[in-house]
Amino acid sequence: MVSSINSIRIWSSQAALNAFKEVSDNKTAGSSASGTSSSSLADMLFDSSGGDDDYEDEKLSALIASLQRTMNGTVPDETAGDGSVGDMSSKAFMKALQEKLSALKASPDTKAMAEAMQKALDAGTLKLTDAVAGDQITAWDITDGKQTSTGVTSVDKSDWTQFLKDRLTRDDSGKFVRNADGSYIEKATGASSYFGMVGEAYYYISWTAPATTGKPAAGTTPSSSADTK
Repeated sequence: MVSSINSIRIWSSQAALNAFKEVSDNKTAGSSASGTSSSSLADMLFDSSGGDDDYEDEKLSALIASLQRTMNGTVPDETAGDGSVGDMSSKAFMKALQEKLSALKASPDTKAMAEAMQKALDAGTLKLTDAVAGDQITAWDITDGKQTSTGVTSVDKSDWTQFLKDRLTRDDSGKFVRNADGSYIEKATGASSYFGMVGEAYYYISWTAPATTGKPAAGTTPSSSADTK
């Protein structure tokens, strides 16, 4: 493990220099580079705040792998059969989605929302939309042999600003309304939603709470509540 990490660190020296140059160029031009692998690498290596060594090594390895794919236009052998993260219908994309959910679960601010998203994914009610490309897919669990990709469906194309404005509920002051777990609320359906990155691109993620089976309400009989399942 140590030799592997050392190899990665040695390999990354040139990539880091390129990343630093990109960040410097972007900052000079007044633009943000926070959504790229190289800038993430630069930000992490510039950060002198310290942290858990194992965690930092894992994060560095992931960033280097992503940067290597971007620079070389190739996919590492271990993920070659999973397709591209840029393909919503691929296993690679669903792996990236699961990693995103795991990261959200690790933060106290987004833990409850991520858990709700995970339940929706397990129940087959988590949808991802790329408004710019006009693509949508229902997420699926690649570790569940009973779940498979439903394929990408077409939706109306839109820029993100208009897309979010059309779908999300706002209060009287114009601010987006959020649920207690931090998720947004769709004004047309009441479904929960989240907007963020999966892999290197932005996606709109929406879900409904999976159906639950509870005890009959007081004053009812099992037969009278059966049709509410």
